[in-house]
Amino acid sequence: LRKISEALKPTHFRLINDSHKHAGHYARDGSAASEAEETHFRLEVTSEAFGGVPLVKRHQLIYGLLADEFKAGLHALSMTTKTPAEENK
Repeated sequence: LRKISEALKPTHFRLINDSHKHAGHYARDGSAASEAEETHFRLEVTSEAFGGVPLVKRHQLIYGLLADEFKAGLHALSMTTKTPAEENK
C-alpha cells in the first residue's frame, strides 16, 4: 500500500482482499492456496499520475511497484485505474 501511495499520490485508493473466494485455487507451481493465504486482491486507484497514460501502461506501472509482493506470493491482482477526471465522468 505504501509503495503505491508514495509513487502515485492517489486521490482514491481501495484494496479489497478476495482471497477467501479462491481457497483451493491452484497456483502455477501446482500448490493450492489455503483460506488463510492472502493471494487475490482487487485494487482501485485514482491518480493524476495516470494522465495521458494508456491502461496497459498504468497496470504495468503498478505491477512494477508490487514486484516484490508478487515474488512473495501475491497471485492475482485485478485493477481499476483512473484519473480524477475519468472518475468524475
